[in-house]
Amino acid sequence: MAIKEKQVEKKSKLWEILSKDYRWESYVFFLISLVVLLLGVLILVGTISIAEDAFLIGPISNIFAWIMVVFGALALIYAVYPFFKPAFPEIKRISWLKGKKYFGNVVRVFIFIIVLALLFLLYDMFITEVLAKIMG
Repeated sequence: MAIKEKQVEKKSKLWEILSKDYRWESYVFFLISLVVLLLGVLILVGTISIAEDAFLIGPISNIFAWIMVVFGALALIYAVYPFFKPAFPEIKRISWLKGKKYFGNVVRVFIFIIVLALLFLLYDMFITEVLAKIMG
């Protein structure tokens, strides 16, 4: 029984060490994942080319680039997740508007956007006319 307790204790200590928030390591991991993702995309697009005679990855450079993109994206998600983790419980506490009130607000927002767009369009037409008369 004592051996099992020690194994559980070791696992929990290991898990505690692995689950600690190491701030600078997260930033470095984030930057490395961005670089890997960017390099994979640049290889796929053709901006960076890998010679056909390159060891191991030369003949399969596109497959290698796709692997880089997938791992870079997964690593990026894994690196960014701890920053957003505290927000998930807060999202559960949000009280959302119900039916009529929600759609009423949506309609008001769209009307506001249309009015502002028309206002900027009129300003643009007015300024264009004024500049056309001044210039010529």
